[in-house]
Amino acid sequence: MMNLAATPSGKNASLREAARFWERGRLLYNAILVTIVLLWLILTWPHFRPSLTLGSFEAFAVLGFLANLCYSAAYFAEIFIQLLAPGPARRRPRIALLALGTLLAIVLENYWIADEIYPFANNPPPPIIGGMSHSGPAAFASNMNFPAPLAVVGFLAASGLLVCGAAAAFIFWFARKPRFVRTTALVVAATSVLYLALLLGFSATSHSTTLARGQEKYFCEIDCHLAYSIVDVTTQPEATSIHYLITLRTRFDETTTSPNRPKDAPLTPSPREVRLIDSAGHQYSPVSASGVPLLTPLKPSESYTAALEFTLPANATGLKLLISTAPAWPDHVVIGDENSWLHKKTYLAL
Repeated sequence: MMNLAATPSGKNASLREAARFWERGRLLYNAILVTIVLLWLILTWPHFRPSLTLGSFEAFAVLGFLANLCYSAAYFAEIFIQLLAPGPARRRPRIALLALGTLLAIVLENYWIADEIYPFANNPPPPIIGGMSHSGPAAFASNMNFPAPLAVVGFLAASGLLVCGAAAAFIFWFARKPRFVRTTALVVAATSVLYLALLLGFSATSHSTTLARGQEKYFCEIDCHLAYSIVDVTTQPEATSIHYLITLRTRFDETTTSPNRPKDAPLTPSPREVRLIDSAGHQYSPVSASGVPLLTPLKPSESYTAALEFTLPANATGLKLLISTAPAWPDHVVIGDENSWLHKKTYLAL
């Protein structure tokens, strides 16, 4: 007797059956996530009133897209469900996967709203479409233009998918299941293209910003933020060069910590690079440093200063300071990170 699932019509029927289940589940998934957002708005009103701007709605649209992109990973699991379970037995693992995935999305959504949105309701993001100019002072300038927790989760999820996809494709190839090899390769390729599009998209919408003396550049540390600012600049001209002594302040902003973070827990800053850049694009590293080292741990509300000395040619003009996280290979492929490909920078004016 012919196995219906092995025929082309049987394969199409299995795909239609899977699509019906997962797309109906997508409606429930989105309804739950939207309901949670509405509950946050209603139960904490009017706390979020300043955040009801075009930029915030655009940000939520992007986050909604990402949530649905994560949901689409269910089709990758569907490959294994169809391979390992007969038709009538597939419903139970699908329901279990839908429940677990939705629960994970609920936890991440509540964490992100409480940690990354609630404390900054008075500083909503600027609109992307039609945008605002970033040439003037910024209320909250950061090394990220995408929420750090979601950027990290997205990078880990994409990395995990690539590893699992490669392993699954090898297993299917070894088991002589070419159809599943092709399907796995297509899922991994499509996800990689979408991730790359998001990575380059957020880089394309970033802006080069120069902050005035005293304004702070924030660095996201997942559940808290460090702020850097220039507090003093002295110069000493010589015949062919100029010595600059820049006093840089590092501050642990206690208002940006996660509600679950202990209030006296110290934070060790990530390694930083500090460079002076002139109008011609030439970069200069510090020749010496004094004061408190930039890797010194801080507790919430603490701050310290470091004095950095630079020696520049006498004709160097248009100077601005760039402080950034020391580039490491993951930074280049983390969505919204200032070190990611083609992403614009935030500078400190002297």
